Amino acid sequence: MEHGKRVLAIDYGKKNIGLACSDELGLTVQPLPSIPNLGMKNMLTILKNTVVKLGVDELVLGIPLNMDGTRGESVRQMEQLMGVLKAEFQIPLAGVDERLSTVEALEFWRDMSPRQQKRYRTVDSLAAAFILQRYLGEG
Repeated sequence: MEHGKRVLAIDYGKKNIGLACSDELGLTVQPLPSIPNLGMKNMLTILKNTVVKLGVDELVLGIPLNMDGTRGESVRQMEQLMGVLKAEFQIPLAGVDERLSTVEALEFWRDMSPRQQKRYRTVDSLAAAFILQRYLGEG
């Protein structure tokens, strides 16, 4: 991960899609309100608007490896989604191991005030923030 790039992380779920974005220096991570998963077309429209609005230079997608590190059906689904995202966005795209990100996010979520929880709508954007922090930490 190069510094000077704004990165958007995506935690794709069947019900909701969590989003989190870094600052331009890749130092801080901000969860964004999650979006309901209303289908591929709707998701791509919202992602395109978000990429333009925030000036995103790179996408990161959480890859749900099994706890033992093996690749299951959900990984294959995320690889298909990566193919769609690569075709739609002409910016770099990385996959990041998301194991335990939802568990970490749920623990954090429980400690938040109801007002904070309402701001993010679901725990999914916190999971995206953990995915993004993991990615930025690897760079």
